[in-house]
Amino acid sequence: MVDEPKPAPAAGESTISGVTLFRQRALALGFGAISLFLFVLLVLILRPVMRPVLWATALAILFYPVHGRVLSLLRGRAGLAAGITTLLTLATFAIPAALFALNFISEAEHLWPELREHLRPDTFQQIAAWIDRSPVRPYIPWLFQGEPYLGAETIEARLRDAVSSFSSLALSQLGEFGKNVPDSAIGAALTILTLFFFLRYGPRWVEQVKGALPLEPQHAENLIRIIAGTVNAVFRGVIVTAAVQALLAGLAFVVTQSPAPVVLAGITLLAALIPFVGPVAVWLPVAILLITSGRTLAGVGLLLWGTFVVSLVDNFLRPFLIGRETKLPVLWLLLALIGGLRTFGFLGLLLGPIVLSLFLACYRIYPETDSGRARTRLRG
Repeated sequence: MVDEPKPAPAAGESTISGVTLFRQRALALGFGAISLFLFVLLVLILRPVMRPVLWATALAILFYPVHGRVLSLLRGRAGLAAGITTLLTLATFAIPAALFALNFISEAEHLWPELREHLRPDTFQQIAAWIDRSPVRPYIPWLFQGEPYLGAETIEARLRDAVSSFSSLALSQLGEFGKNVPDSAIGAALTILTLFFFLRYGPRWVEQVKGALPLEPQHAENLIRIIAGTVNAVFRGVIVTAAVQALLAGLAFVVTQSPAPVVLAGITLLAALIPFVGPVAVWLPVAILLITSGRTLAGVGLLLWGTFVVSLVDNFLRPFLIGRETKLPVLWLLLALIGGLRTFGFLGLLLGPIVLSLFLACYRIYPETDSGRARTRLRG
């Protein structure tokens, strides 16, 4: 059976269809331009409050399993459950932070006198004698930036200046925080308020985001799952690990009666958050200081505890928790952590791995899209 030829469209119909197609494309282009302009404008408007929103997002993802249990106990009363979970989140972070800050201020104000009490009168003479016999003696002028090296007196003066500078810096930073209490209070209030609404309406908003993504449903679901998994893994692998290390090191500082144990624990927490630095930058000098001051048993005990307990947590637990759940290459993960830290501060410790995970997910999804399949066929 031969197919009958289709009648050719009339000239008027072709012109009308061409005009209609052009009009549709022009409207689509105009709508896209307006949408892009509004999106950029919205980003500029929300930029001052972006950090509280991002912190609230991370906390909502992190505490959502707890919220699910609270919601189940309250038999689906979402508003009450969101309020209780928000209070639990505040209790988890705000109360320990406040107690730590109070003790930190008290110790930082008297850091050098307390440190001096833990040293023997001849500690600096012993350090100077060791330096004179060691291979580092030729490099001492460079270490002291061209100042005349006078032995124990120079070492003590430099250590006193360093400790005093740290105390002044810490107290000045706390003072700046006090001056910026209104801004800090607004940021904290925005974080708490946003966290409540994320917990209250989060599932509904997530479904709307999935539907708005220009992806297949399974791919959109995969991206949302990656974000949640990365936040949980990075929080446990970076922040929780650093907190555990600071706690373990702080206990050792208390047991060995090290000077200013709370301050040292706080410095350990910050050092543990920074890749390639770690808690060894804190407990090792303290252990050496204890040994040189005549408290050999305490110093050796701190050295062993730091080596086989504190540092092992850093070397094994952090990569295991992050790498296993996010399946990120170790090199790129470290680069994302460092780059995020330098760009966004401590918030970047979460944003860096999240962006890396999403990029790798999109890279894996692309071959499954229509464009990716067409590109593969052309290469074939």
